[in-house]
Amino acid sequence: MAQTRAGTCPIVSQNERAYRRLKDDIVALRLKPGDALNEAGLCAELGLGRTPVNQALHRLMHEGLVRILPRKGVLVQPLSMDEFAHLIEVRRLTEPPCAALAATRIGPDVLEQLDAVLAARTDDLDAILDSDRRFHALIAEASGNRVLAEVLAGLHGRSVRFWALSLATGQHLVEVAEEHAVILDALRRRDAPAAAAAMTAHIDSFARTLASRLG
Repeated sequence: MAQTRAGTCPIVSQNERAYRRLKDDIVALRLKPGDALNEAGLCAELGLGRTPVNQALHRLMHEGLVRILPRKGVLVQPLSMDEFAHLIEVRRLTEPPCAALAATRIGPDVLEQLDAVLAARTDDLDAILDSDRRFHALIAEASGNRVLAEVLAGLHGRSVRFWALSLATGQHLVEVAEEHAVILDALRRRDAPAAAAAMTAHIDSFARTLASRLG
């Protein structure tokens, strides 16, 4: 990433600006699954040239968020219930053991950061999604296993549009807050089995809520 002359303040590249804006809009469902994207229109809207927008779209394609069709254009990748089922399977296999590891290794500084994440209240979907990402990333970091943390970061990225859809109901937001609090309590008590069980319950609640919305 480029820096100022002082070397202290990072400057976001045009590629990164285009990528972040488009990803945020796709993740928050402002750009909906199946929407057709016009590259020239995106350039005009973002005030950027064709090259950074094209590069951003290719990054999003590799993340599975858009589909680039030769000579036809770009589509926001439709949501697939098969993919959602597979993501849930993998999350059930990886996140509860990660929470158990974190319960045995977590430090007071991370517990304080988790407290701060849960204490923050917002009605903004982007901020809610970022807080959830931060909560799970901190737990993965506390596990002490970098490979596992990287795997879970990728899973979160692929799950986040489904997560945004599930959060469309205010009731689920309340449930999520309660589930996060139970996970944090188990981590604070350093109770590995309870942390794993609370994470499993959190994942299962997510799966049920989305299935009911799409069913």
